[in-house]
Amino acid sequence: MALVSIIVLLSFFCGLSFVLNATVIFVVLSKSSIDARETILMSLAVCDGLQSIIGFPNEIYGYVNKDNPFKSESLCKTSGFVVMCLAITAISHLVSLCIYRYAAIVYPMETQVFVTSPIKVTLYLVLPNWIYGLFWSITPFLGWNEIVREKQDTYRCSINLYPNDQIKQSYLYALTIFCYFLPLSIIIYCIIKVHLELRCMLKLGKQISGADASITKATYKLEKEHFISVFLIVVSFFTVWTPYFICVCFLVYGRSLPSGFLTYCALFAKSSTIINPIVYCIVYKEFRQTAISKVRKLLRRPAVAPMLVSQLSTAAAPTLALSGL
Repeated sequence: MALVSIIVLLSFFCGLSFVLNATVIFVVLSKSSIDARETILMSLAVCDGLQSIIGFPNEIYGYVNKDNPFKSESLCKTSGFVVMCLAITAISHLVSLCIYRYAAIVYPMETQVFVTSPIKVTLYLVLPNWIYGLFWSITPFLGWNEIVREKQDTYRCSINLYPNDQIKQSYLYALTIFCYFLPLSIIIYCIIKVHLELRCMLKLGKQISGADASITKATYKLEKEHFISVFLIVVSFFTVWTPYFICVCFLVYGRSLPSGFLTYCALFAKSSTIINPIVYCIVYKEFRQTAISKVRKLLRRPAVAPMLVSQLSTAAAPTLALSGL
């Protein structure tokens, strides 16, 4: 029964993740101009979308054929490499979004000059995320840890969480620091700095223009929206990834885990491919408005009226008669 539930849940994740991330990409590409934030969002959607295309189907296949897993060792390891690369790349994208928001509010003039060039945005805010994910997923093939079949879920390959030597074990320490604690620290730092800057702007606005001035109210509204976005971003990141990294920490220190616990934590982490597009659609008002506008246009698209079809058929009748039809 548990196996069937996991297969159904994974299938649901796969379909919903693909639809949500494809929607994000469609909405961004349909805009006449794409800013830096939307470029990062689209890259994140591509990353999460690829996970739904590559990662989820492999896992579903593994669960369905639990007694007959991938016979090809290279195929299993390649799948593990791709999934790990995309997961870390997605985490890095979340950090880039927070850094951009921090720079845009704390250093607005400098940021505005910087983001006018799409090439600069790609080089400094998008490409490093993919390089970062590639680095942490390719180093196990170079001898720093390794990608092997999991002990419990033998149909799936991932990094060796039970290393026998210190070099391979050091990779797990580094992975925990640089792919969990460091991103979380940067996100929290950027959030605190932005919050302090908005509080300062609000205080200054009250002193200069008064509490009832439009600029003061706008600043207060911005601060309120920032608090909501901060809450959603931090809670989603912490909730999705903490269980899995707790498992890694337990295994690094030689502790044992309940049977199946790591499997469910890894499955829970995969929900980030669904949570990311939902959270950022809620957080970014402009993106949300654009998405709603596109949906309304699709729903309001006029259909061909029956009268019009009848008129077209009548008008085409002489032509059809001449052609012998």
